Amino acid sequence: MRNSVRRQPFAPVEAANAITPYPADQFLGLEQSLAKLWINSGLIRSDLKRGFAGLSGTATGAPLDLRLQFLSTSNRRAPLANHAIYIWHADASGKYSVYNKPDTNYLRGIGVTDTSGRVRFSTVFPGTYRGRIPHIHFEVYRNLEALEAGAERIIRSRLLFPDHITRAVYSGSSCYVESLACYKELNFERPVTEPRHDRRSVQMASVTSRGADTLRASMTAFLSTSK
Repeated sequence: MRNSVRRQPFAPVEAANAITPYPADQFLGLEQSLAKLWINSGLIRSDLKRGFAGLSGTATGAPLDLRLQFLSTSNRRAPLANHAIYIWHADASGKYSVYNKPDTNYLRGIGVTDTSGRVRFSTVFPGTYRGRIPHIHFEVYRNLEALEAGAERIIRSRLLFPDHITRAVYSGSSCYVESLACYKELNFERPVTEPRHDRRSVQMASVTSRGADTLRASMTAFLSTSK
């Protein structure tokens, strides 16, 4: 059964395209995820802007150099090395590959943390939709083997972005016109205007410029890996 699923991992799934307020990779069942199905099909990669495993499509938008670090809350904040990090997010128009765009699978990828607990991705600044502030989903697994086996993830969370950065990005490119309209009419979540006092700031990206055309977003997360 598992092999038959792997042979057709990109077939449109009705539940994946349903209109929901918060897309998440759970429609395949409690023991499965898109990441688990695609782990041997090219999902382990650092450049997320293109489709993989035979699917076309290239995401447009403001280039984003995403750098994450994961440290333990115990053991003197030891780096969480060799952990598998799965991330996915909406494109500039606020659409998700697979969910809203079943013909592509861009802006998804798995990286493995190095000895310092760091992992890096090349992507674009995420768009937004239906009253949500822009975000990047991420899941952390103990290693690639745990992800492939369907083991329980350590955490699923979101990386958020400061309000002034979002407004500058969305106003600076026509490909974000739909996201800008959604952002101006937020009704579910408030934007992050004061990171130091925002309760969500533990998942807050620090955004700087890396050259003239690329933003760099970084975050250090402290995780408890004990059962």
